[in-house]
Amino acid sequence: MFAETVAPVLAIAGLGLSLAFGLLWYRTRANLAQSHLRVATREDQFVVLAHEIKTPLTLVQMSVDILLSDQSFDEKKKELLVEVAEATDRLTILADNILTETRIELGVFSPTFAPTDVRDILRSSWRSMRRLADRREQHIVIDYPQVMDQVMADRTLLQQAVTNLLQNAIRHTSRGGTVTLSVFQTATDVVTSVWDDGDGMSPETRKEAFQRFVSHSGGTGMGLSIVSTIASLHGGTVRVDTNLGKGAAFLIALPRLRAAE
Repeated sequence: MFAETVAPVLAIAGLGLSLAFGLLWYRTRANLAQSHLRVATREDQFVVLAHEIKTPLTLVQMSVDILLSDQSFDEKKKELLVEVAEATDRLTILADNILTETRIELGVFSPTFAPTDVRDILRSSWRSMRRLADRREQHIVIDYPQVMDQVMADRTLLQQAVTNLLQNAIRHTSRGGTVTLSVFQTATDVVTSVWDDGDGMSPETRKEAFQRFVSHSGGTGMGLSIVSTIASLHGGTVRVDTNLGKGAAFLIALPRLRAAE
């Protein structure tokens, strides 16, 4: 009874959200040529739009968490709720990616840079993605040095980039597998690495990894593109080390902010 009642509602809700995201994307793209005439009001519009999209998603997430804690549900019902939770997590990140990329393209987004400890970003991203990893019985290992330099970064943007990479790694890691989230520094950079134990990429696929709307795994192709954009905004780079059958490591390198600076 539960599945028969909830499934159609979820299907309709999912279709509605998909249509809403599609309409949002095409409308904003169509208005790019005229955006310079409405910059003063566009930022306010995005604040309202972000609230209208993300508030219901947050409510869905909270509701599903409460339902999953109900011990009276059988395994079939819990599996359905887990699917809803994972879909909601994906939609939340997709909403962030669409809103960020469109605001950047329309010129109504100005990053706020400040000295940032990348280790804090790793811990925050781990907390946000831990639930998804737990549902897949995966382990997220975090590794970082006790002492390291900071970077000049927009904290929200940098966390969005790391979260995108972490979600991508979880999606490609085997059930019960391990995702490694680490940071280290070179002579010039602080490097964040997200490694999965998935199937890896061919040389051809690797060349297209950061192209917008190009995906070889059933995703939207926006997550890695946003990561590349965010790295560039910080004067950094992003690359992937991978081989077929040996997983993949995505690395974001940002300039070190030395103590004397």
